Amino acid sequence: MKQEMAEMAGVSRGAAQCRAPSRGSIRFDEVLAAAVRLARWRMGACVSYRPEADESPAEVAARLIGSMARLSELPAEAALLVQPAALGQDAVQMMRLLAAARSRAMPVTLDLVAPEATGRLIDQLAMLRVHHDRLGLSLSADRESSLHDADRACEAGVRLRLVHERWADTGAARRQSTEAFERLVDRVAGRAAQVMLACHDPQTLDRSVEQLRRAGSAVTLELQPDQPRQGVLWVARSRQVPVRSLLHYGRPAAPTRLGTLARQPRVLWWSTLSSGLSTLLPA
Repeated sequence: MKQEMAEMAGVSRGAAQCRAPSRGSIRFDEVLAAAVRLARWRMGACVSYRPEADESPAEVAARLIGSMARLSELPAEAALLVQPAALGQDAVQMMRLLAAARSRAMPVTLDLVAPEATGRLIDQLAMLRVHHDRLGLSLSADRESSLHDADRACEAGVRLRLVHERWADTGAARRQSTEAFERLVDRVAGRAAQVMLACHDPQTLDRSVEQLRRAGSAVTLELQPDQPRQGVLWVARSRQVPVRSLLHYGRPAAPTRLGTLARQPRVLWWSTLSSGLSTLLPA
C-alpha cells in the first residue's frame, strides 16, 4: 500500500511539473470544455495528446495520467487515444499509463504506429492487456499487413479501432480502399468483442455495423475532426450505435479544411455537430 501511494504521489508530482503548452498549442481545458458540450448530445470523447517536440516519454505519460481525473468526471465516458511513439515505444511507460487508466476504468487505445513498428507493438499486447482489460489497438485498412495484424490482435483479446485513412481518394483508388476496409471488418467480426469504426462513408459504415452486430461484436462509431460527419451521425442514430468524437490537444496538427480556426475550443465542438445536428434530435 505504501509503495502504491508513493507511486501515485510521484505521478501527481510529475503531472504538476508538466511544462506549459507552447504558443499555438491546444490546451487541455479547451478540449475538456468541448467534451462537456458533446456529452450534452449524448456523445463521448476520445482524447488524444500530441506532445511537444522536446517532451520525454516520462513527461508525456505524466501529462496523460494527470488528465484522467478530470476526464473520468465527464457526463459521458471518455477514452484515451495514445501514441506509442510519444511514449518512446517503452513498455514500462505504457504499463504505467495503463495501470492508472485501469484504476479509473478508462478505455485506452494505442494509436497507429509506423508499419515497421506494428509487429513489435502487437507482440506486447498480451503483456499490456494484463495491466488493463479495456485496451485497444488501432489498425489501418489501407496497410497490406492489416489482415495479419488483425488476426494477432484478436488472439490477444484487445479491442480494435479500424481506421479508413484514405477517405479523400476518388474513383478506383477509393473503391479499393473501401473494399480493404470491408475485408478488415469481415476479418474481425465475431472475433473482437469491441470494435470502433473510424470511417466517413455512411454506406460502408452501415454495412459494417450490421455485419459486426450479426457476428456478436459490439460497435462504436468515431467522428474525426477533418472528415464529413452527417452521414456518420445518421448511421449512429438509425442503428442506435454509440458515438465518440476524436479531440486532440497539445501541439496543433497540420492545417486542415478548418484551418487555424480549429484550434478554438468552441470550433472544436461546433465543427463536430454543425453538419449533422438534426441526426441527433429525437424522431
